Amino acid sequence: MTARSPHPNLTFEPMHADDLQQVLAIENQCFEDPWSATYFRLSLKRPRSSEYFYVARREQTVVGYIIFYILHEEAQILNIAVLPACQRQGIGKYLLASALEMIQSDSDREVFLEVAVGNLPAQYLYREFGFRICGIRKNYYGRYKDAYVLRKGAKEEDAT
Repeated sequence: MTARSPHPNLTFEPMHADDLQQVLAIENQCFEDPWSATYFRLSLKRPRSSEYFYVARREQTVVGYIIFYILHEEAQILNIAVLPACQRQGIGKYLLASALEMIQSDSDREVFLEVAVGNLPAQYLYREFGFRICGIRKNYYGRYKDAYVLRKGAKEEDAT
């Protein structure tokens, strides 16, 4: 699947320290147990040889973000979120497609991610991109909140 912006003024670009407040606002609105500001600040200061932070920006507003790493022949999507007011507009799909283009640009890599067992909209999105359940992590999101481990194989074609 090729990354196509669902809006003419939406861009996919590296996250900068100036984006942090907007990203934290999205993180806090989207997750019960959000990542800390300290994590983001420290991660953005580190040299990024394998970890990538990208935002979807509409004009000056960050409307979503994705964090992933690439290590040899494997990649992991760590976090993806879209501003609640902007959900169901193709932004999450755009973020994921753009990240997968980067991840698989020079090598077919296996890609992994975790998703809450009850997060059906996210599971549907990931299935569109060829991700399949390969395991389960008990209590991954806290007590009684399991996660599926999803995998997109190195040689598998997108389902769309």
